[in-house]
This record gives sequence, C-alpha cells and structure tokens, in this order.
Amino acid sequence: MIPRRRMMVLAGAAGLMAPVGAAWANGTPFFFPNARGDANSPNALVYTGNIKDTSGRYVDDVQVLVIATDLGMTIPVKNDAPGHFRTPDIHGWIENLGGKVNPEKIRIDINKPGYLLARPVAIPRRTTGVHPVDILLKPAGEAKK
Repeated sequence: MIPRRRMMVLAGAAGLMAPVGAAWANGTPFFFPNARGDANSPNALVYTGNIKDTSGRYVDDVQVLVIATDLGMTIPVKNDAPGHFRTPDIHGWIENLGGKVNPEKIRIDINKPGYLLARPVAIPRRTTGVHPVDILLKPAGEAKK
C-alpha cells in the first residue's frame, strides 16, 4: 500500500510541475501581443523607471501611456506600489500593427489626479533595449518655478 501511495503523490507533484502556457484573452496572449512581450527578444524595446514627486517621494497608482503618435497607438501601463513601472515590448506592439519603430514619434504621458509633469519625459532615441525613463511629477497646486 505504501508504494502505491508514493506513486500517487509523485504523479500529483508531476502534474503540478507541468508547464503552463500563456494565458489568452480573445485570441491574443494576455497583456502582450506576441511572445516577445516579455522583452526576451534582442529586438525588444522596453521602458522602465520610477515615478516620483518633486519632494522625492514615490507616487503610486499613476497611469502611464506610451503613445506611438505616427501610428495612433496607445499602450496603457499601470505602475506598481512603490512607484515603479515597466512597459511591455513596444517594438513588438508596433510590429504587430505592421509599423516600424520610430523613437522620435514615441511619447510617454501620465495621468494622476492632483499631479502634473514637473518636466518633459525624456524618451531614449533607441529602437531596441531596456531603457530607464524616470518621471517627475509635481502637485497640481504647486506654483510654477
């Protein structure tokens, strides 16, 4: 009886370790339009950074929008709870629309009630790689300096 029980436990553990495929929603991989969405491709273009206010505190619950203005495409990204964000593979999203990545036509907008951009967001002029893009916000009531 003991060997049979051991076999059942091993079979159950093997079932738990079976690889799980990507989650799909409406025929598209959830969150990412293709397998490159996780930035493992050498052609991936990902922006990652921090969102802080002018006093140096991290700002949470900011909606970050990556916009390819030449294609009319907007990719929403929500930041996590210590004010960090990471975009999906922008290069992959643009290629799926049949476009070419033009960093001159990419901008990052933010939306956080009570806050405005303290300075323009500087987008690296690269078409591939993982690039830091930090965002500085100021309270909307703060006087212009």
